[in-house]
This record gives sequence, structure tokens and C-alpha cells, in this order.
Amino acid sequence: MENQAPKTFLTVEKINREGEFRLSSQINISWWGNDSDGYIIGYEYAINDTSEGAWKFTTKTDSTFILPITPGNSQDDVLFKIRAVDNDNAKDPVGARLIYPIVNSDPTVSLNLNETPPDTLFSVASFGWTISDPDGLGNIQSTEVAVNDTINGWVPIPIPSGDDRVFINLEVDNSTTGIKTAEVFLGRSYSTSVDIAVSGLEVGALNTFYVRTTDAAGAVSEMDSVSWFIKQRTSNTLFLNDYSGNNSLPSQSFHLNLLQQNGINPDVWIINDGDVTQGKVSISEAFPKTLDPTLTRTLDDWDNIYWISNDIDRNITYVLEIGNRFFSNDGKMFVNIPMKSISQGDEIFNFLPVDSIGVLKSGQADFQLNGQTDVLPQFKVNSTDTSAVVLKTSRRMTSLYPLKPASGATLLYETDFKVRTVLGTTLDYTKDQAVGIENAEKNVIYFSLELPNVDGNGNLADMIDELLIGRLNFTKDTP
Repeated sequence: MENQAPKTFLTVEKINREGEFRLSSQINISWWGNDSDGYIIGYEYAINDTSEGAWKFTTKTDSTFILPITPGNSQDDVLFKIRAVDNDNAKDPVGARLIYPIVNSDPTVSLNLNETPPDTLFSVASFGWTISDPDGLGNIQSTEVAVNDTINGWVPIPIPSGDDRVFINLEVDNSTTGIKTAEVFLGRSYSTSVDIAVSGLEVGALNTFYVRTTDAAGAVSEMDSVSWFIKQRTSNTLFLNDYSGNNSLPSQSFHLNLLQQNGINPDVWIINDGDVTQGKVSISEAFPKTLDPTLTRTLDDWDNIYWISNDIDRNITYVLEIGNRFFSNDGKMFVNIPMKSISQGDEIFNFLPVDSIGVLKSGQADFQLNGQTDVLPQFKVNSTDTSAVVLKTSRRMTSLYPLKPASGATLLYETDFKVRTVLGTTLDYTKDQAVGIENAEKNVIYFSLELPNVDGNGNLADMIDELLIGRLNFTKDTP
């Protein structure tokens, strides 16, 4: 007997929905078929176009489709047709069909708050956002960004396959002020696999970043935006002010004056928010929230970093996390932060060239330095001559800790610590008394006495010249 063609049926035979009651374009459709003299091996379906080359084969009996809406339309009537195929490859000559009255839903986009820049940044800013569409992620056609110009400045950004989150980095030359074009790097891996640029950024001014999303029907989402100031880089040296409290700006001025006397006019970044009352400070809100790659790439713009603070539990705690790229590219750092009693297992000892700190014995209350105490250099400025820059304490200081240099490190300065007992008497301290140490790699110098307190001889500028320019090779910004 001649083979009989199979028959096909849709679960739903008719849909009557108009206006606001129309269906979303993302539809789950189910069907079945039977064959009187064989069995069904699969189905072919077509959407709108039922010409012979438009059919697609499936073995499923249901699936979720995003039905196409004519671009520019907010609603449409879409034909879906399905036909069964039997074991002799005979196809249902009639098939089953249904018109779906659908309405397009606008897509949305929102910037992720933990992936946007702080108020002020230098050359690199990162942005992350989430896209969505009630009609399904597959209905998203594109996402675009613009900076300052929402008329002609839109630039399409690739959407990661199957993902609703997008993350990009804008890098701009901020060595001069003015209107610039930023290069776009994709993802946290800082991919350069595509050549994308965003124009209209202005160095030395407030900028606004915009993002929007468009779906397959041409519907455009509401824009989301965030503003940030792009600061010009004017020096090869970055000054990080992590000194909290009322003395922050006076301390900053003191250090900047020392550097300026040596021809260094650094860029300044104030990161002294937060407190250490509950232990380690949370990393500064002045830093970008995306430490890698945003902050690590930003720090790499400078050859040298000069870091001051009044507490070792502040942002220097995170230096290994944020400074790895800086040091990998031959960066040099000077750190002036007082040491305090912290655990020998503290992570900071993986960075500072310190083996250990002084330990008080039973009956001893504190270490102290008397006023007018010499702070003596222990290094040579050349092959024969020891440094002549002897520093002197300008006042009596307590709650300080002498240091023992780490293995391979160079002792630069030491002084005469005393020990105050619980009975109020004062004893000499006879063990390691280092206060200035250079690490074995010769790219970090740590000085543990606040410099304003050791300027009794008025010669700190000479010490800066010998340590920063002579040993760390900081570059002068002026002749």
C-alpha cells in the first residue's frame, strides 16, 4: 500500500487577544503528530515565511520561540506553521498553523553600582551594566554607549554570548587636557580583540557616560548614566595621601614641599576616608570599585608612588592586590607610615622589608624616642662615602616600634629607642632599632617615623634627594 502522510496538531488551535492583552513575543509552543502506517521521526516548522527553503527540522514536540516583530512596529501578527515527518520522510501536506498576536516589550538597561567609577579618576574608567528584555535575552539586538554626546556619539558594544551583563574599560590619554578619544577594552581581562573607540571625552572636566539597549523590533530602552571627572596626569610620581584626621592636609603640604624642593611635583590622590576602629580599614571609596583591572591599570601610569599615612592598618594593607602591575613594570615606591603593634602574621609583612618589630617584655609599657635624638644613616651614597644626612627628632614620641630588616634588605636609618616601664622609669633598648629599610628588590623604601617629627636638623630635603632620587631613581618633573 502507498505510504500515508502523517498529520500534525498544535496544542492551541486559535488565539483571540488584542490591544494590551496581546502575547509577549517570547512564546512556548507545543505540538504533536501521528502516522497511521508508521511513526513520526520529527517535525519541520516555519515562521511567517513558508517557502520550501525556510523550514527547520526538530525532533522536539515543544520549544520556546522569540517571534519576530516587524522593525518599527510595537505589535504584529506572526504565523507559526508546523508539519510532521514520518519514517518514510513523508511530510504532512497541510500541517498545523496558528497566528500569534504579539506585542513588543521595551528592553531595559541599568548600570551596576559596584562597576561604575568614583567621582574622580585618571586615565582608566570601567563600566558594567545589565541588559534585559521581557521578550527574552535573545530579542536584544544591541547595546550602545556614548560619552557626553547622545546625538551622534553612540558606539555599539559586543554583548557576551548568552550573558545579560556587559563590562568595558575606557582608557584615555590624560597627559594633556582637552577633548580626547578613548580606546575600549572588553571585560575584566582587558581584551583588545576588537577595535572600538569612544570619542568626546574631556580630560580636566566632568564627563557623563550613557548606555542604552535596542531590541529586534527597534525599541530602545531608557538611558542610564553616570558622571565622573577625568583628572589630568602631570607628573611621573603619584602622591597617595592616606593620612586621616585633622593633620591630613598639613602633613600633605609638608611632604609636597620636600618633593618640590627636589624638582618633583606629583599628582595627588587623597584616599583617607574610612577608619580603623574595627581593624583594617575598608579600601578607599576614592579608588574605583573594580580594583582589577581599573585601579591596577591606573597605578601603572606612574613610574613612582609616594605613600603617606598615619596608620599601618589603612590602605597600604591592599598594596599587594592593587600594585602588582605597577611593580611588574619597574615601579618604585616610598612609604612613610608609622609602625604599630600588629601580628607577625599580618599580610603587610609580605610587602614591607621588615622581618619583625620590637617586643616589650613583662613590666615594660612602651617604646619611646626622646626629642633631639639622632636618626643615623647606615648606607653609602657611593662606594666609599656614608650619607652625611643625619636626621634629628623634633619632639618626644611614644607608641613607636623599632624594626628588624628582612633578609636581603638594606638598613638605611636607625635611632636610639628607649623603653618606658610601667613604673615610669626609662631603659635603653639594645636590639634592632631600624626605622628606614630598602627591600632586596630595591624598589621599595619604608620609613617608619613620620617625617615632620624628624626634621630637627632641617635637612629632610637632602634625605629625600638621597633616598628617592639617588636610590629609587624617582624622576624629577622640573630641571
